[in-house]
Amino acid sequence: MAGRDTLPARAGVLLGLLRAELGFGILGLRLFMACVVIASAMLGLIWLLSSGLAGAMEDNARRILGGDVAVTVVNTPLDDATETALDDIGATSRVVELRSTAAATGAASARRMTVELKAVDRAYPLVGTVELSGGELSGGEELQAALAGADGLPGAVVEPGLLAQLDLAVGDTLSIGDVSFRIQDTLLREPDRLSAGTFQVGPRVLIALDRLEATGLTGRGSLTEFRTRIRFPEQGSATDLLQAVQQAEPDRGWEIETPGDAAERVREVTNRTTTFLGIAGLAAFAVGLTGAWAAVAMWIGRRHRTIAQYRLSGATGTTVVALHAALVAIAAAIALVLGLAVAAIGATLLLDLLTERLHLLWTPADLGAEILLVAVTLSLGLAGALVAGLSAITRIAPLRALRGDASGAGLSRRDAIVAVLLLTLSVALAIAGLPNPAMAVAAAGGLAVVAGLLALLGALIARAAGHLPARSFLALAVRQGFESRRAVMLRTVALGIGIAGITGVVAVQHSLQAAFETQIPEKAPDLVLLDVQAAQVAAIRARVEGDPALGGLQATPFMRTRLLEVNGRPVEEALVDPEKDWVIDGDRSFSWTAEPTGAELLSGEWWPADYDGPPLVSAEEDVMQAFDLKPGDRLTYSVLGRVFTSVVANIRKEYHRTMRPEFLMVASPQPFRDAPHGWIVSLQGRDAPALNAFTADLARDAPNVTVIDVRRLVSDATEVVEGAILGTLLIAAILLLAGALSLAATVSADIDARRSEAVALSIVGATRREVSLARLCETAATGLAAAVIGGSAGLIGSWWIADGALRVEWLPGLAAVLLPLALGILTSIAAGLAGGLGALPRGRGQLARLLSG
Repeated sequence: MAGRDTLPARAGVLLGLLRAELGFGILGLRLFMACVVIASAMLGLIWLLSSGLAGAMEDNARRILGGDVAVTVVNTPLDDATETALDDIGATSRVVELRSTAAATGAASARRMTVELKAVDRAYPLVGTVELSGGELSGGEELQAALAGADGLPGAVVEPGLLAQLDLAVGDTLSIGDVSFRIQDTLLREPDRLSAGTFQVGPRVLIALDRLEATGLTGRGSLTEFRTRIRFPEQGSATDLLQAVQQAEPDRGWEIETPGDAAERVREVTNRTTTFLGIAGLAAFAVGLTGAWAAVAMWIGRRHRTIAQYRLSGATGTTVVALHAALVAIAAAIALVLGLAVAAIGATLLLDLLTERLHLLWTPADLGAEILLVAVTLSLGLAGALVAGLSAITRIAPLRALRGDASGAGLSRRDAIVAVLLLTLSVALAIAGLPNPAMAVAAAGGLAVVAGLLALLGALIARAAGHLPARSFLALAVRQGFESRRAVMLRTVALGIGIAGITGVVAVQHSLQAAFETQIPEKAPDLVLLDVQAAQVAAIRARVEGDPALGGLQATPFMRTRLLEVNGRPVEEALVDPEKDWVIDGDRSFSWTAEPTGAELLSGEWWPADYDGPPLVSAEEDVMQAFDLKPGDRLTYSVLGRVFTSVVANIRKEYHRTMRPEFLMVASPQPFRDAPHGWIVSLQGRDAPALNAFTADLARDAPNVTVIDVRRLVSDATEVVEGAILGTLLIAAILLLAGALSLAATVSADIDARRSEAVALSIVGATRREVSLARLCETAATGLAAAVIGGSAGLIGSWWIADGALRVEWLPGLAAVLLPLALGILTSIAAGLAGGLGALPRGRGQLARLLSG
């Protein structure tokens, strides 16, 4: 007989038992499968979405930049000598970008709108292709043919949104500046769309570079960017060629970018959103694994007698463990496939939408490797939950289990260590796959601390309940309910993590809603005027002062500066905050004024209104953070090719979200008052007709001025945020569902464990009301603990996400403060009633069956 106990024989026995078990189905694991589906779908969707976007940006880096290197200057183009030097390095293409106002020729003022104007030369695009409405990928020749125009008019290619806004069609005429253009085609995809950033105030319009000067839009003080792209020859060394470009830099300086810089700049914007989603995904992952652990433990608890029968029939402990592990693994595989299918479909749809809007190219095949990594990560986490859940099998005493006594069948120390290692490895892989690993590590660490505090508090509650004086029947029942310290800890952790995740998401959602629907509309102007010449400011001010329906005018001179040194050290060496390196990356906004700007001063004092000494500067908060700057420090910077060194008089608070003109640096008036520059004017109005009339007058009297209708931008931003709010509410709903499933698993396991106890209490005379009340007291204690710890953690986490990732003011709202307590109370009542009424036998027949075992 012993000779038959070979590995193939044991495998045959295991397969036979597995087929028999599968014949009855695996519906007993449906709670476990639901937890796995939610965890895998949530984490998989976030991981695939962030990885897909990152991969698309990396693959499209040269397309985004438009070449192997790009140099940008503002206001004034490069001199001929510098352009010749760049032409000698490789193939070059030059584009000019600015904002302007386009109008349907002969139309009323209502048919005007701000556009993103881009003038391109005949070599454009150096990298990638332009897709026009014909559906064909159009290269430079096809684009240039469209820009050549027809019927004696130069051509323009516009985005479809412009046609819809101005009620135009291909073949109609569009007026930009002093020139009328014939609309030749519509633009569907622009390879270097993101090269100038993601914030666009209007639809794109492409024209030929040699037609730009005639528009009269590039005059003195205009906000114009001149960009030269270079494509290196294949036989050259990219490092040497890049060095040659750097050596050609003119004295006035320029902004130089490589494909990696361009992709990283765009990625920083998208990473803020995906980081928040990633942290929500980690929370769902943690809740899902907690529920999976509890569900497996519940399933094993319900099979005590079956396991005992297997053991008494001669099956080894290894065979029984392997059988149940196989059953759980099959259920996990099915759930994992379902969850990843949902994640893959959702990620594909979202990536199609996002890449189309960002003008990027991608293919679903790019997600293949990522799906495999997600599957491995989730499998490790599930393996950890499986080890913890199945740990009780080998510790079940068969004879005692047949009598319904499975005491002592808890988690062994060895299995606990293995489970923790697998879970830690899984979480580490999940963190590595998220867009901002540093924030993900902090979030995972925070979740671990919260789980530890919840477990500790659960253990303390159980211990304190064990010392309750049994002076009444209710006190005795409550104390007996806390005897299983492990069950109390598991229930507290499962409920608390779910409350933390839901509270955090709701608080972030309210902060987003408040920021975009309340703060910005209150602080934002209605109109912003760009490219205003100094001689035009007085006329605009008089026009506004003469109309009672207009007001709140703010006219500010606009220039560009480049930081060179801080206290005599080059800015690259003086930088202390790498996240603020954008302040030294090329030219930045600069202004001068005698009077305070109205921004809050964080330190220092404003200069006197009649100050006429060497220039002083007011630095924005970002500059302070970049260099650990303080009043009295010295900044060296260049303006219009001249270098100045000024003392920092004060530090201003940043207000980037108001949509008002903001400047990195503001100087005292001299000597900048007389330098050539333009002005930015912002104003507000009491009603739309007054603003529309003002815009019409301005278009007639000052066609060089670009009008940005901030009302439309705020409306568009509000629509986007409303979509984001719906998304966060959906995430909260998913977390709530995951928490509910996790709690259901723990309660179900608790019901099975309490049946014998409930039967014993009912025999000695306890009523259903008394047993339910005892269970309610028990769950109320754990619910309150979970609400306090989980709610506090959720609020702290939401502040951290709002301030660090989304950069909006933290306003959690009353709902987020009351939600933890409400969830704790409701779940406590539900769990208490289920644990009391659900555990009691219904009728004499069920009581007899329970007593007979």
